[in-house]
Amino acid sequence: MTTTEVRADIRTRTRTVNVAVALQFLFALAYLIVPVAGLIFGADVQAAAEAELAGQGLSPTILADKGIRFDESGTALVIPVATAAIAVLLACLNLAGKRAGRILTFIFQPLFVIMDVLILFSQSSQVQYLQSLLGGGADAQAVIDAAYGAYPAWLLTITDGRGAFTVAASLVVIVLMLLPSGRK
Repeated sequence: MTTTEVRADIRTRTRTVNVAVALQFLFALAYLIVPVAGLIFGADVQAAAEAELAGQGLSPTILADKGIRFDESGTALVIPVATAAIAVLLACLNLAGKRAGRILTFIFQPLFVIMDVLILFSQSSQVQYLQSLLGGGADAQAVIDAAYGAYPAWLLTITDGRGAFTVAASLVVIVLMLLPSGRK
């Protein structure tokens, strides 16, 4: 290879890796949307769900009795924050040109895809799950609607798009890192 070809190869590789790194940073940011929203709006969301249950003639404490919290706290913060931290670590390693970053990307990004698919599935079955916990005397859909109604509409739009974005970002990162220009 000539010097010009080496420089062109480095520029191409750098662009490919930089795009992958940018996607990893955005992925991390996207994963923090839900816990931050839960911390900010969680008490209002919890109160709205409890008020809906009270309006249905049920005890508002039934959610707490069943271990259901709409505000992000404790273990509910661990998975999204750890996922974001791992994504940032991968991005930093890849940005630094470390081989470990590429290897770990091939381990974790597919796991992130699987996790995102499981999250999307759990969100699609949340009404049925809540209904099974509350029993036949409650309208779980109304509780979910009341809870989500306490969030700003723009936030729900963002969180709905988050799932699709994080899956797509993970897949694009994998493809970019598989390209010859993504190799270190």
